[in-house]
Amino acid sequence: KHSVSIAGSSATDVLDPRGQFGDNMGIVRIMATDFAKFNVPHTEILDKLRVIKHPQVSKLTFEEQLNGPPVGAPVEVTFRSSNGEQLQTMVEKIMETLKKTEGVFDVRVDDVFGPPEIKVNLDFEKIDRLGLTPAIVGNTIRTALSGTFVSDVTLNNKKAYLKVEFADISKKNIKDLGNVKITDNLGNLIPLSLLATFESIKGTAQVKRYDFKRAKTVTANVRPEIITSVVANQIVNNSFNKLNQQLTDVSLVVGGEQESTDESMKSLGDAMLLALLGIYAIMVFIFRSYIAPGLILTTLPLGLLGVSLSFWVHDKPVSFLAMIGVIGLAGIIVNNGIILIDFINQMRGEGKLALREILIKAPTIRLKPVMATSITTMGGLFPTAYGLGGEDAMLIPLTLAMAWGLTTGTILTLIWIPSGYMIIEDLMLVVRKIPLVKKREG
Repeated sequence: KHSVSIAGSSATDVLDPRGQFGDNMGIVRIMATDFAKFNVPHTEILDKLRVIKHPQVSKLTFEEQLNGPPVGAPVEVTFRSSNGEQLQTMVEKIMETLKKTEGVFDVRVDDVFGPPEIKVNLDFEKIDRLGLTPAIVGNTIRTALSGTFVSDVTLNNKKAYLKVEFADISKKNIKDLGNVKITDNLGNLIPLSLLATFESIKGTAQVKRYDFKRAKTVTANVRPEIITSVVANQIVNNSFNKLNQQLTDVSLVVGGEQESTDESMKSLGDAMLLALLGIYAIMVFIFRSYIAPGLILTTLPLGLLGVSLSFWVHDKPVSFLAMIGVIGLAGIIVNNGIILIDFINQMRGEGKLALREILIKAPTIRLKPVMATSITTMGGLFPTAYGLGGEDAMLIPLTLAMAWGLTTGTILTLIWIPSGYMIIEDLMLVVRKIPLVKKREG
């Protein structure tokens, strides 16, 4: 559709953690047409772009821009050390490991070098014989290339600075630099080429620090069909642990997708724990018991069985949204257990049947309410999970986890709850036979 080029920066926005800045950096943002957006997979476009080579570009990478805030590269690890040699060795070894790993590509380090530089090597013996000093030579070179402020005057109540610079020197030609004249104490003009030699060197790398130590960040992309970012980061971690036995001054900080994944999973774990505590507290209030709610919560793994099987059969990864669906499933699947436990308690209160008979009849008598509650919920989830009438990539893993988890959870709950109830009763009988318990009851 169109493209936008930016020079001096490779950041997609101000919050982009992978953005780099420098005179020799740049980025081209390519916007696809509506037809390409909805009909051509972005992976296919990237594969075609990645074969492009340009003789004037030392490094060229392509990546998609996803919706939402930038989270970094699939592999993004920062190495910190006060020892520059060990830091460089560690980075080189890790990059070598990543380049050999199948499915990992675009391995790069965040070193940003400036344009080529000219190093002036002074002949201190000649400078000393002529009565000059390195400071005089350096100030003359600075005046020739960038000028020197020598004074300031006030004109019309405004301060103006007087700057002296050479008018006939080219900053692109070393010969012109060699013709710069240095004035000695006797007023003689000495060409700089007699006092120094010139050497063209690679631009100096930007020094980056993380928590007050020099740092280098290695990033890489992965092909999800071959390797996941979690596995790639684990490979990096294993390699670092081996190398760290020798390169002891280097430390590792994990960022990018792995950092976001760790933060998200921690938040998800906290949410799951709070959900379970809330569900348990409500059931304790309803049943006036601590054991019955615990038995009902044991039906949650029965639903996880369905979640695992469904994602394996459909060949889908258990994503973050699927885990959110599991949390939602926890609040739904306990309903079946509540119905059964409540009915069993009611029949025991009547005292007409033995417990064994109650546990046999309860699942058959309450089969319709249990199935009706579950089937109506599944009837709303399955169409969304399979995109009937419309498809949403974000909702599919969430609803798929809830739908199939509820399916297996409902069937297995009818079998497990009576069995678990009887197991608890048998355990209570054993506990009551313990002498210490008898004495307390007496």
